[in-house]
Amino acid sequence: MKAGKYTDKLDRKLLSCGFEVNLRRLEFTLTRKCNSQCIHCQANASPLENNVMEVKDAHSYLEETVAVSNLQSFMVFGGEPMLYPERVIAILDKAHQLGIPKIEMITNGVWGKSKEQARKWAMKLKAAGLDDVNVSVDAFHVQFTPVEYPQNAASALLEAGVEDVKWNVAVVESIGAENEYDTTTSGILKKLEPVGIDASFVRIIPVGRATQNLYRFFQHKPLRGTCEGEPIIGNPLKNPDSICVEPSGSVDVCWNLSVGNAKETSLSRIIREYDWRKIPVIKTLAEDGPMGLMRLPWTKGFQFQEDNYIDKCHLCLEIRKTLKTH
Repeated sequence: MKAGKYTDKLDRKLLSCGFEVNLRRLEFTLTRKCNSQCIHCQANASPLENNVMEVKDAHSYLEETVAVSNLQSFMVFGGEPMLYPERVIAILDKAHQLGIPKIEMITNGVWGKSKEQARKWAMKLKAAGLDDVNVSVDAFHVQFTPVEYPQNAASALLEAGVEDVKWNVAVVESIGAENEYDTTTSGILKKLEPVGIDASFVRIIPVGRATQNLYRFFQHKPLRGTCEGEPIIGNPLKNPDSICVEPSGSVDVCWNLSVGNAKETSLSRIIREYDWRKIPVIKTLAEDGPMGLMRLPWTKGFQFQEDNYIDKCHLCLEIRKTLKTH
């Protein structure tokens, strides 16, 4: 999630604030690189991406956040973070040393190509403090990652003593729905039952590749109304309890909604001085919702056609693409 020119200008504005933030969760998009190129991927991850967070940067972000927050959880995801396993382990280990209570990761299990390899990395991940893992398996992921790989990875994590291991399952409608994707996913989960872990079902949202590839499955919803309490990641804009840092340093409170860049301004300062009222885009979203963005001068070139947008989040993302060109 690279900060655009418009967002970069905002970095200077948000340093004169003083609005209390009750931050309890920190997330890192370690990379947008992935062995897969799933048609539902909201991150647009692919093998062609090369950006990856440096360990020294990750360590600094962790230290700076812990210094000004009461973090209860930390997560690493991608892309596929385990394309860079040594970086993942170094970052998790730092989070563990800093005493963050819950340390999580999302992975597609590509590192479980063999049982021996899976055991090797699972033991190292456990030793680094990992205690919660979501292993992605569904009709979309198995097109690129054979189901045996996540099966081996999950089994090895359980064997290593990782406390909470579950399947991370993307569904178009629901696991019992009669569409080509959810039906296939149901069969996959049946095959994986011997592993003995629960599944967490995540309904696909109109973000990234899913917007075009799965458009026919989305139900259109009203576009009017505020975003407060309703962003993609469920993060309240007025007082965020979670932020996500990208490889570029962009600090996001919602999908591609940057409030600064941690490579330009210390993350502790961005957190400490965050004030939603000082950032025009966020103030508008919190008070008026995405429709209000069209009144901002930076969106003058945006061509609004109501029937083109699935919901408020879809509209918001499309409008903000216009903002980033100014």
